[in-house]
Amino acid sequence: MTVSKFDAVVWSVMALLAGLVTAVIFLGSRVGLAVVGQTPPPGAAHVSTQTQIRVQFEDTLDSAPDTAVTLSPFISGATRLEGDTLIFQPAMPLTPDTVYDVVVNAGVQGENGRTLHDPLTWQFQTGQPRILFIKPDPEGPDQLFVADANGRQPPVQLSQAYATVLDFAVAPDSSQIAYTVFTNDQQMSGTADLWLMNADGSNQRMLLACPEAMCSRPVWTPDGRRLVYERREILNPGAPPGNPRLWWLDVSSGQTVPVFQDSQLLGLFAAISPDGRWLSYVSPTDQGIQLYNLEDGSGLLVPNKMGTAVSWHPRSEEIALADIVTAETDWGVVITAVSIPDGDVTMLSRSEQGGLDVDDSNPAWSPDGNRLAFGRKQARSAMGRQLWLMDADGTAVVPLSGDPDIHHSAFFWSPDGRTLLYQRYNLKELYAQPGVWVIDIQTGQTTEIAYPATQPAWLP
Repeated sequence: MTVSKFDAVVWSVMALLAGLVTAVIFLGSRVGLAVVGQTPPPGAAHVSTQTQIRVQFEDTLDSAPDTAVTLSPFISGATRLEGDTLIFQPAMPLTPDTVYDVVVNAGVQGENGRTLHDPLTWQFQTGQPRILFIKPDPEGPDQLFVADANGRQPPVQLSQAYATVLDFAVAPDSSQIAYTVFTNDQQMSGTADLWLMNADGSNQRMLLACPEAMCSRPVWTPDGRRLVYERREILNPGAPPGNPRLWWLDVSSGQTVPVFQDSQLLGLFAAISPDGRWLSYVSPTDQGIQLYNLEDGSGLLVPNKMGTAVSWHPRSEEIALADIVTAETDWGVVITAVSIPDGDVTMLSRSEQGGLDVDDSNPAWSPDGNRLAFGRKQARSAMGRQLWLMDADGTAVVPLSGDPDIHHSAFFWSPDGRTLLYQRYNLKELYAQPGVWVIDIQTGQTTEIAYPATQPAWLP
């Protein structure tokens, strides 16, 4: 076969290009996969005990070893790839005030064939969990404050909102805080916007403007990418907000859409299971708690007369909630547990007298799922609700407080399960306001964190 001069040139060029591609791949694999950044940064202090370990590479990732990331002191967890980032999610909160050594093992590979040849190592130190709450600003509306859990230092103001902060939610990795700001306008239309800031109060910016609605009660998805929030439309300026409906909000893009295809479905007090599979919410239309499976669209209705938020078990296997029960002329409010997804209901509240003479509420699972904190008072009485504990099966019920003049509510466990955060209110004190307190479960010692203050939450 005769090859023309032109064909020879073409084949030569193609061979040269193929050689260059081979060389690039070979040299690229020899050069290795470069690291762009690490979270937490090397040498970082006061790191959240809820932090993820994130390593960003220069290329989109293709694969990683099963044990790509290890921590010392050891803690188990799950590793996943998202674009150019390797993410390690610890299975439980890290230990406070502890130096951790991170090792990202060799073998992480990018789509271009480059591989991390040598282990990547660095250190960071965790801090002590702190406490968030809403407190009146001496010179303006209610703002978001933070304080140490020992109560020794005065609270520090985080938000600098132009109007009242209504509520807030801490991101799963504790790096950001979403919060609701009441709109400050001349018409007092009742609208509210969603804002976002870093956990240290920096970079405060509007996340979602709602000029004709009240957007509030944000709830984070476990991956930290989206929020569920309640949206109440205001049809006419000055009119009260309408019925609540649930919407999604993408934190990065700001895109917002209704949660359900039928955008007229009502819902409030949303909560998302720790594994991210289930969305629970109060459904006024159905007179119960709806559980919506975000993966396959299936649902489960739990009849409920109270219409309050549920508490998800840490392993997402059940929910705890308060409900009204009746027997002939007697009635009470009890804590029940509902298994997921079969819906079996177990009554956990047990009256000392054996009847329906209790009024229980605000159940909160311990971090290990073995116990519940809850509020209890005698049914149909004017006494303050007390703080109680019980095992997950309803046994070993013990009180942690016993002053009938003090009302206890809003219970939250510390990440290590040793301390309970709560809100208390003196029923006998004239012009009293709520305050934020903590109690050491082992010793029973209580500490006031802030007064006046509401809506306590941990900033791990």
